[in-house]
Amino acid sequence: MTTCKKFRQAKGNPLRRRSDAVEGWAALLLGLIALLVAPAAGAAAGWAAHDDALAHARAQVAQRQHVRAELVEDAPDYVPSQSGTQNSVTYPVKVRWTDGGRRTVVATAPVSAGLDRGDPATVWLDKRGRVTTQPWGSEAVWARALTAAFLVTATTATLALLARFTLRRVLDRRRLAAWDRDWRRVGPEWSRRPA
Repeated sequence: MTTCKKFRQAKGNPLRRRSDAVEGWAALLLGLIALLVAPAAGAAAGWAAHDDALAHARAQVAQRQHVRAELVEDAPDYVPSQSGTQNSVTYPVKVRWTDGGRRTVVATAPVSAGLDRGDPATVWLDKRGRVTTQPWGSEAVWARALTAAFLVTATTATLALLARFTLRRVLDRRRLAAWDRDWRRVGPEWSRRPA
């Protein structure tokens, strides 16, 4: 039997309640929201977050400059990890460099782990000459975009499923209350025993 035929038969079914139709249409609508709208909303949020993060990264690049510095002390070694990737681990270490006025500046800056005293390092400075972090790269921009996309998709789908669950609970309570009312009305007649 085809789905359309089943639906037509269910539509003409005298036992089919109005709440059954409401639940069926709501399930279809909320299912479409969870399967189609949620990913589309996530994609839109991801692209918006990407554009915002990219603009922020460009602003950071425009407001920061880097200098070549020399480590005044050894940086700690890499801490072993299960994944084995240690390329982004940094530690605050004292470094020195010569500024535009030929003065030697000593400050604490984040440098890669495993460097020794005297090794060169890149230090990022803000417009006032204070040590700051490196501007966001493409990995940071994409991480923010993918995080936003995932969160919006998951939140939208979760809200649709939660709405489906809540609607089902409300309709079930109403159906049980209606059944109790009907049973109180006809139950005594059915429970009479013939003499």
